[in-house]
Amino acid sequence: MRVAFVSPMPPARSGIADYSAALAEELGKLIELEIISEPPPEFAAEQYDSVLYQAGNNPYHAFVYRMALAHPGVVVLHEANLHHLLADMTIGAGDWDGYVAEAEYNGGPAARAYAERVRARQVPPDYQGLPLTRRLLERARGLVV
Repeated sequence: MRVAFVSPMPPARSGIADYSAALAEELGKLIELEIISEPPPEFAAEQYDSVLYQAGNNPYHAFVYRMALAHPGVVVLHEANLHHLLADMTIGAGDWDGYVAEAEYNGGPAARAYAERVRARQVPPDYQGLPLTRRLLERARGLVV
């Protein structure tokens, strides 16, 4: 079995990177494992029997999130909430429209209205109330939590 293992790895300052290094070492004894620890210039998911994504809630996981949407596979969701990650990927990049759209996709019109208030700097992002996981969960072929 050939598996693409997509995760930040050490020296990334992430507990998930450390966990992934330990897990990949053991998995590599059982299957053919290719570790992808940064966005590849090209990725052919069809070359693998499965793609295993390690998804966390910090900027080290932006490439994991993007790849998981583009090439669905099995997602290991280390966090029940990805709002900080998505805020960094959108607001942090100056993409307010993307943030508002993601809030609406996840929480409907009320979440969109709140996100517009965030854009207007009236309130902080609803980090605890809106987990922003819907898009990733809908695209995943499997989920481990």
